[in-house]
Amino acid sequence: MRSKLMVLFAALLLAACQTTSGTHQVYPGSTGPEGEPLPPPPGPVDAQPLPPPLPVVPPPLPDYPKTAEQISGAAVTSLMKRARQYRQDGQPDQAAGTLERALRIEPRNYFVWSALAQAHLAQKNYAQAESMAQKSNALARGNIYVTLENWKTIAAARNGQGDADGAADAAAQIAALQARLDAAQPDTP
Repeated sequence: MRSKLMVLFAALLLAACQTTSGTHQVYPGSTGPEGEPLPPPPGPVDAQPLPPPLPVVPPPLPDYPKTAEQISGAAVTSLMKRARQYRQDGQPDQAAGTLERALRIEPRNYFVWSALAQAHLAQKNYAQAESMAQKSNALARGNIYVTLENWKTIAAARNGQGDADGAADAAAQIAALQARLDAAQPDTP
């Protein structure tokens, strides 16, 4: 037992006497053990300039349908055309009734909801127009084309209700969507 203690004591004594070696920071004007000046640390090897940053390319938009005809059945397509004609003829009540029939056939068709919002806007039923446009946005699942039209309807409805702040918020949404759409479209000469 005594010999083990002696070996342990000797190991501790040797460890305490040992000097550490390793790297140390060289500062300008540093000197070595003999007092001679140390050379400066080496710089980066063959430093090359960084390449220019790559241009930021927005991701392409998914292939969203742009018109109701692309996602609607024949009956709804026919009703949408009839409602469009009613609106052009200045008959928003008939347009709204026709679009409500279309919704009974395809209740999740966000283009029909959007067109119904526009019909309510033409009737000056601003609260209903905004509500229908919001419903269309909820169903559209990010379809930028219909969402952009819905925000235009919402902005007009809010203006019609005298809600300047709400209209400004809607205008900001329109600007953001339009910028995203413009960025995703290839430049054409």
